[in-house]
Order: sequence, then C-alpha cells, then structure tokens
Amino acid sequence: MLTSHVSGFFKNASHLLFWRTQMTDESVIGTHNVRSNIVGNNNVVHFGENRSIERLADHSIPGVEHDSSERDPPPQCHPGTRLDICGQAQLWFHDPKRKESLLWVHGPAGVGKSAIMQTLAQEESRSPTSILGATIFFSRLRQRNDPKMLFNTIAYQLAVRYETYRQYIADILTKDPKIVEKSMKEQFKWFIMKPLAEQNVLREYCTTVLIILDGLDEAEGIEAQQLLVSLIGCFSLDYPTSPLIWAITSRPEPDIVKAFKSLPQIPVVYLEIGVKIDSDQGRADVELFLRNRFDEIRERYGAPSEWPSEVDFLKVAKGASGHFAFGKAAIRFIDDEDYANPVSQLGVVITVIESTTPFTLEQNPLAALDNLYFQILLAVPPKVRDIASHLLALSFTDWRFSYCRPFWAHCNWLKLSQADAYGALRKLHSVLRVPPPEQVDWMTRLEPFHKSFSDYIISSARSGQFHVPDPMKILLVGMVRVLSESRDPVGSVVKTSGVQLSWTCMDHTTELQMDLLCKSLFTVTENIDEAISCEDDTARTTDKLAAFFQDLDYADPFTSHDLYLARTLPFWFKSKEAARMISVLEAWGVARPVAISSIKLTCVRADRAANVRGGQHEWEPTAIPHFFTDYDSDKNLQWGKASLSQNPNWQERLQEHLQAIEELELPARVYLIGKGKKSVISIYQNINASTPWSYIIPYDQS
Repeated sequence: MLTSHVSGFFKNASHLLFWRTQMTDESVIGTHNVRSNIVGNNNVVHFGENRSIERLADHSIPGVEHDSSERDPPPQCHPGTRLDICGQAQLWFHDPKRKESLLWVHGPAGVGKSAIMQTLAQEESRSPTSILGATIFFSRLRQRNDPKMLFNTIAYQLAVRYETYRQYIADILTKDPKIVEKSMKEQFKWFIMKPLAEQNVLREYCTTVLIILDGLDEAEGIEAQQLLVSLIGCFSLDYPTSPLIWAITSRPEPDIVKAFKSLPQIPVVYLEIGVKIDSDQGRADVELFLRNRFDEIRERYGAPSEWPSEVDFLKVAKGASGHFAFGKAAIRFIDDEDYANPVSQLGVVITVIESTTPFTLEQNPLAALDNLYFQILLAVPPKVRDIASHLLALSFTDWRFSYCRPFWAHCNWLKLSQADAYGALRKLHSVLRVPPPEQVDWMTRLEPFHKSFSDYIISSARSGQFHVPDPMKILLVGMVRVLSESRDPVGSVVKTSGVQLSWTCMDHTTELQMDLLCKSLFTVTENIDEAISCEDDTARTTDKLAAFFQDLDYADPFTSHDLYLARTLPFWFKSKEAARMISVLEAWGVARPVAISSIKLTCVRADRAANVRGGQHEWEPTAIPHFFTDYDSDKNLQWGKASLSQNPNWQERLQEHLQAIEELELPARVYLIGKGKKSVISIYQNINASTPWSYIIPYDQS
C-alpha cells in the first residue's frame, strides 16, 4: 500500500495500491520541472504520450503506408520481373559503405515505379533485419498528397516503430502541440533534423533507417515538391552520419529534375536510377509477364494450346515495348469476362498496335496506350457513352473537397440508377476498378487500375471525344437540382426527405438524403457564381437557388456522414472566399449587415445552441475577442453544443461576448441572415484579419 502526500497526479491521495509498475510524474514547481517515479518491474506508463501520438496521427496523411487497406491490392512487381532495379536498390539499402543517403528512382508514367517501391517495401518489412522506417505512397487521385502533412506522417510511423523516438515526440508535442501545424521546414526541423541528426535518438536501435517516398510528382504543388527535394538533399549533405536514408520515386518532371540537379554534386548527394520504357531488361520483364498471363488465360478459357501464336505474342510484346501499363491494360482487356472471348479481344489489341505508327510513337511515347484506351472506350455503347464519360470525369477530377468524390453521390447527382451506372461501366472493367454494388459504401470511389488511364481521361488532347471539359458544371447541375428537390414550396421549408435518390445504396435512405443535401449545399455555397450559371437558363437557376436560400433554416445544424458536421451553414461563411456568398444572399434579400447594438436579447432563440469557433485571442488580439482564449475548453464547447437555455446566466454571458466583439480594434462583420424564426446573427472576423472565427447566434426576427 502506498500513501502519497506530495505534489503530482496523486496529490493528497491515499489508500492506493500499485503492483509491479513504473509511473512517471512530471510536475512544474515554480520554473522547474520536477520528475517523480514510482518503479516496479513489469511495464512503463507514459502519461500524455498517447495523446501526443494521437495528435500526430490526426495530422497525418491517411492511407499512404505500403500496407494500408486503402491501397489494397497495391501494385506489385510480377514475379521474376524488375529484378535488376530491385536488386540495385536493395544493395544500396544495405551497403554500409554507400556514399549517398538519397536514392532517386525516376521514369515515365506506366513503367512500374510504384510497383517497384511496393515490392521493395514489402520485402524489407518482412526481413528479420528490416531497416524500413516509414513509407509514403502519394496519390493525387485519392487526395493523399498534402505535403504539409508529410513529415507528420513520417514522424507518426517512426514513433510507432521506435520507443525512444516516440518518447521524443511525446516530449516536444507536450511542450508545443502546434508543431504539427507548422510549416514544412519547421516540421522537418523538429521531426527529422533534431531527433535523427542532432540527437540521434535511434542510435540504440539501428544504424540505418529507410524512408520511402513514392510519387513525388503526385504531391500537391510544384514549390512543395522542390522544397522536399531541397530539405532532404541538404539534410543528407549536412548530416552524413544520420541513420536516415531516403528512396524517392517520381516522373522526370522538369521542376523535379531541376530540384535534384540543383543539389551539390560534390560530394555526391544522391544515387540516380532511371527506369526506361524501351530498355532490354524492361522488354524482357514485360515479355515474361505477358507469357505468364497468356498461359493463365489460355488455361481458364480452354483456348487452343498454340494460342496465341508466337507472331501475335511478339506483336503484343513489341507494342508494349517494356511499358508495363500497356501490357497490364492489354491483358485485362483480353481477359475481360464481360467479353469472355480472349481470342477476339487479342485481335482488337493487335489492330490497335498495328495502327500506331512509329512517327506517332516518336511524338507521343504513350500513343499505343492511348490508342488502346480509345478502343476500350469506343466499345461502350453509344447510348450510354455520355454517362460513362461523365462518371469517369467526376471520378478523376482533382476536387478541392473529398466529399465530391464518392461513387454513390455521383450516381445520384447524375440521376443514375444502379442499373444505369453499372450498364454504362460494363465495358470498362479492364481499365477501371468497378466495385460490386453490395460493396459500395459512403466513401467508395471509382479508381483506375493505373493512373495513366485517369491522366488520359482528364487530358483533352489525349482522350478527345471522351473528354468532359467542365466536370464542375455537371456536378453543380445535379447539386442545384438536389437543393430544389429539398424545398417544400407549400410550407416554405427545406426538408431532407424531399431529396430524390436515384440509387438508394446501403439501405440508408434518410442518411443518404441528408448526406447528399449537405454535399450539395456546401459545394454550391463555395462555388455560388458557377452554380448560378451552371444551367443554360441562368435566370431560372437563380430563382431556384434564391427560393432555396430564402426558405433555409440558418439556425439548424447539419449532420453528414462524410462531412461530420454539427454546425449551421453560416458557420462556414467566415472565410474570405465565402464573403461572396454573403453578398449574394444580400442581393436575394436573405442577409443584411447590422450593428451589434441593434441585437435584442429578447429575440435570441434560447432553445438553440450558439455556434462559436475560431482562433485564440493571443494569435491576433486586435481582431479576435478575448473570450476566444479558451474557446476549446469544456465551458465553450458546451456553449456551442447545448441550447443557450441550458447555460446558466446565458444572457449576461452573451452580452459580455457582444461587448467584447464591439470593442475590437479591427471591427467584426455582423450580419442578420435568414427569415423569421429561421434566422441567425452571424459575426465574423474583419475581412483584413488573418485568423478566421465565427460566432453564430440563433435569432427570431419575426
């Protein structure tokens, strides 16, 4: 039994029993840190460590690890292929005398760079002497490409693997939790340079730690790509004894090439491996892949033993010319079960190859692949070709918000039933991962087998007649229709039950209606000018939108599966970009600026909650009211979740808040938005302030 009468987390406690444990208490007395230990012999409890790691995880890029379920099944090298490049990389990984700390593997689209890195990562992770520390597989298509979260992600993976690094992370994030929100340079300093070079917290574990970054060209922003090369390259030069080695893959984009070539050449900073399309080894690898797959197809379909003829096989192999993307696309097309005729499908592939001239290939190395994609799309029946093109365009567009990506939502915005959608996609299974209907969930997306197909679709120069020039316009047309459907003109109210679903997947009708309405509402709000002009009859569209926003209950919080909201729409008007929406609402007679002095507490709806959120007062004292200092405290969270009437003395508190806002040096923007009992007082930071905040008060102006 242990009785404690000292400071710390057991202060004044008694009759506490601890068995075979160790606990560490760090308290602050005056300006000194005091550490107290309770020691046993079976484990260590680190208070606060889990919270730090969770914060790091929350600010990491999800689904980029080599073994992430989001990438399952991942691209991998076909057995027996790419042995030369994989072998060269593995020798470099484990060479104690290597001169460089950075490996750059580059090559054009479709040569299998990601498959090579995936194979290397998997083999390294299975090795009993593994040096694998972290793996990042960027994906623009999946929107897993935010470079501002890269070093958070690397730090999280390292913290999971190495205890001393985890303790370091817990210490620095306890002192400054906002490191995860700092610039890339600052994150690199705190998560890479200080612990792994200046302090080398991993010296007890290993002499080498490998970090794999695949698809640097997929990372968002050219400047960020160049900065990553510079940070890692200079780090490798300045700290040659650090345990870190880096393997980076990318397409040889000019800006990335320039970034690497800008690194000091003496001493050598990086090793370079080029993956070429038409190399001898590349052709041999693709031929091996093709022979193995043709054997499998012949056996599965009972084709003649002499099929394909050696002449036809060599035509396909020559057409691929060491390009794995072409070889795999061709095989999937030949093996497509919807055709169930590999012999005739092979004939189509050979026709495509023979129609691709050497001059065309010289001008466009992807010409054969483009011609194959064109032929595959041409097989889609003309009656449903537009549907297929629209689904592909919506699926492959790099949307600003992830909630514009789900397959089920696209189908409903396009008014497609399950049969409509799957019928249009039936001939595209060789290039597209089409999920079975029963497996479609909230986040399911249509994804290509290889990024070269999505690149083809979004390039007007390559896809021609199958290119959709303005996917946002198509999306907004469907979204405006959803908003109109939700409006009940008789009762002048907006009802989620009015949203008409063309495909009710997952058997969650009510949730799907709300989710679709939320997605539509917030996208239209962010793109109001484009929404107004998305249809040919702009005046009619304007009338529909004006009627919807006039009937909307602005004090009613929205809840969406994908958006995870519990906030009113005006909450999102705080950004400078959303100021345009407020001016539109003013033109429609739905909003008007008001003075704080005109706000009547008797008109405030105490049966609703206030919506309070924003930056802390210390960040910008001239523009943020003082009570935002602890806006994340339980007190203020309760203020934003429960109805005002559940907060003691809410009138006095609200009056104090309004007075503090009125006294700001940079005056806040104050609007009355809505009609009658469906109104709110919306208060936002000054348009010239750098830190956004909002204070939404439910109001009855009837």
